[in-house]
Amino acid sequence: MSAGPAKAGGRVAVLSRIMGSNQEAMAELDAAGLEVVLDLAGYQALGGDEAAWRRVLATVKGLVVGLQPLPAATFEAAPELRYVLRIGTGTDNIDLDAATARGVTVEALPGLNAPAVAEYAFGLMLAAARRIPEADRSLRAGEWTRLPGRHLGGRTLGLIGYGEIARLMVPKARGFDMDVIAYRRSPAQNSDGVRQVGLDELLGLSDFISVHVPLTEQTRSLIGRPEFGLMRDGVVLVNTARGAVVDERELYRALVSGKVAACALDVFENEPPGDSPLLTLPNVVASPHNGGYSDVITSLTALTAAQRLIAGVGPGPFTI
Repeated sequence: MSAGPAKAGGRVAVLSRIMGSNQEAMAELDAAGLEVVLDLAGYQALGGDEAAWRRVLATVKGLVVGLQPLPAATFEAAPELRYVLRIGTGTDNIDLDAATARGVTVEALPGLNAPAVAEYAFGLMLAAARRIPEADRSLRAGEWTRLPGRHLGGRTLGLIGYGEIARLMVPKARGFDMDVIAYRRSPAQNSDGVRQVGLDELLGLSDFISVHVPLTEQTRSLIGRPEFGLMRDGVVLVNTARGAVVDERELYRALVSGKVAACALDVFENEPPGDSPLLTLPNVVASPHNGGYSDVITSLTALTAAQRLIAGVGPGPFTI
């Protein structure tokens, strides 16, 4: 954190590894006269020290975040804040009402990382279905064991949610000779020939299910005990959306019983998941909310975020 006079463009905090590690993006901020007074490493070093965090907030005009929570208290402690950028899709970690009340603009980058997440989701589905991580662990343990997995070709992939990420899953699935169906609360006008069905029907027809809905009050625990009961035996489930969309306790039961043959999770209800019992199961492929991190997309995201932050903070004094 800087102790000197603020630059002409103002002070900002960049709590994003994607942006903070990109030298070109950070150089753009510097050229625009923006001073980064706190980065992700500095934020983590605060260790939850609320007083220190409030001292930073008191000076910043712009804030870039990932999944860090921004409750109402954040905005109350930041009288100069005019712009918040959420790296990624979704703003469920931000109190939008509080931001609006303080005159703070909040934006996200929806769709920017969709190609990376779609690739990752399909890779997770392959890994879980064909038991690739299990095979790797077995071989490294000195074993030579053949592990029969679930074939993709000729099977049905059900997409829960049909936004940009889900739509990018369609050609990948068709390339593996899969049929694709989708559920969306408001049927998509441009469905690319994908049949739109109700959620219950999708659960009963799908051999593979991939979750692609934002976390809202309507989607929290969208997949729970009744929904697992409607699924085909031996289904493979992938979640790269938000952990709380799937009831993790019911998922654990379904995995132990064999109702769900395998699952792949890039998101968890609590992140990091700590000692989640899901991590003890061999038929779970897990990763640390990693879907959007491809080399091409992280570079694009960092540069786009820098441009948005510069425009969002803007010149001149801030008034509510």
